[in-house]
Amino acid sequence: MLIKLTRQIRLLTAIICCAAGAQAQQPGVKVKMLGEPAPSLYISDWIKGSPVTAFEKGRVYVVEFWATWCKPCIAGMPHLSELAEKYKKDVTVLGISIHERKETTLPVIEKFVAGMGDKMSYNVATEKNNLMAENWMKAYGERGIPYSFVIDQQGRVAWAGPPKNLDNVLPQIVSGTWDIKDAAEKRKEWQRLSKIDNDIIPMMNTYMGNPGNPTGALKKIDSILSRDPGLKYYPKVGHFTFYALTKTDPEKAVEFGKEWLKHNDYPPFSTITDAVSGKNNLPASLYLLAADSYQAQLNLYPWSMDFPDTYKKMADLYVKAGDKDKAAEMLRKADSTAAKKTDH
Repeated sequence: MLIKLTRQIRLLTAIICCAAGAQAQQPGVKVKMLGEPAPSLYISDWIKGSPVTAFEKGRVYVVEFWATWCKPCIAGMPHLSELAEKYKKDVTVLGISIHERKETTLPVIEKFVAGMGDKMSYNVATEKNNLMAENWMKAYGERGIPYSFVIDQQGRVAWAGPPKNLDNVLPQIVSGTWDIKDAAEKRKEWQRLSKIDNDIIPMMNTYMGNPGNPTGALKKIDSILSRDPGLKYYPKVGHFTFYALTKTDPEKAVEFGKEWLKHNDYPPFSTITDAVSGKNNLPASLYLLAADSYQAQLNLYPWSMDFPDTYKKMADLYVKAGDKDKAAEMLRKADSTAAKKTDH
């Protein structure tokens, strides 16, 4: 059970294989903060668009990091292209390839970019000697991609985070209403709480198991939240809270689970499904939450999912929830996707 829980925690940290936000800083290493001048650009080759050598004052820049192997990066490229077109008067978007595998040569990257066509309609380049990863990602305490930085009209790093959040951030930075000091304080607090969240794993694992000590786990979490209430919906605290609640108060687990998913840039759907699938005598609402979580993974991370197997698991959940019609629908989908898989 402990091995399984450790695997689930690793999934929470990465969400598939390369989700943004995982902390990379080492003890004693100063992490750069928002509001500081943007680092220099270290570019090896420009593949698409107009080369950018420096950040022009009065213009906004999005520096987005990606790799050819990163499925979430690829999935987000069409929307990034839409943003580049929408804000082209004020914003320049740069997609910088980092963390590529040794066998991924420049011609391979060029072929990839050409194949994306209009789905990648912004400036694209490769980093020079790992310097973008070092001076941008690592310097700001990040390692996971896709990840974006926004440089404001004064040449400062105004925001850093998952590119999926650019829709909310860009309009404020372009219009000049973005509060960079407030954003910096919130990011600093997020980094502090993220470290605490990561550090609780060994301690909380001692409460896990079958049956484990879920009541003790919830008491320990309450003591943690009494000091830092902002941790309530963080990935690891939420993971252990949800598992403990499924054993002590399943209806409350449903309520908590829904809120927990809303509070995360990369919702931890796998915790919900792992905690509920295969279990008996739970409320119908909990089985339905797990079924919805499977569907969300199929929608958001299709490259990581076995569709026939997932539909079968969803069918079982619907049976336990008392929805036989929905269960039958899932079994039909399982058969259909399995047939397509065989054809290919």
